[in-house]
Amino acid sequence: MKKNFTTLLKSINWLLTSILTLLGYSACDSSEPGADMYGSPHANFTIKGKVVNQENKPVPDLEIKCLVEHRGDNRSWFDTIPPVSTTQAGTFTCQFVEFPTDNLRIIATDVDGDLNGSYEKDSIDIAISNDDYKGDKGAWFKGSVEKEINITLKEKTDHE
Repeated sequence: MKKNFTTLLKSINWLLTSILTLLGYSACDSSEPGADMYGSPHANFTIKGKVVNQENKPVPDLEIKCLVEHRGDNRSWFDTIPPVSTTQAGTFTCQFVEFPTDNLRIIATDVDGDLNGSYEKDSIDIAISNDDYKGDKGAWFKGSVEKEINITLKEKTDHE
């Protein structure tokens, strides 16, 4: 009796193992693209620009912050990318990888005091459309966005 029971258990184990093996292989079918992906949607961003004063002269040593707008849960918020500085020619480049967005805000702030003149803080919003994303791979990578902007800052007056 014990031998028959052991044989029955081995047969059931063999049958279950065979079924689970077949199910396991069928779950690995790659005919459905993207089904096994992990991660988060992302895109590469490159924002280049030049900052000049009202006399069209470059303004060096400004702090340039790039803020990425996100929306969800019936609210919106900005993530701040680490700031960069303008060069002696007044140029800057912000490069970062971030969740795809349709709006960026660039903020130019005079942080060196009167050294290169004293300027008012200014910001520019950049709208990004689906056409701006280049190199979309159809998966988590949305593509790359490159934008060029120019910012003209106003000099601070003495009474401010």
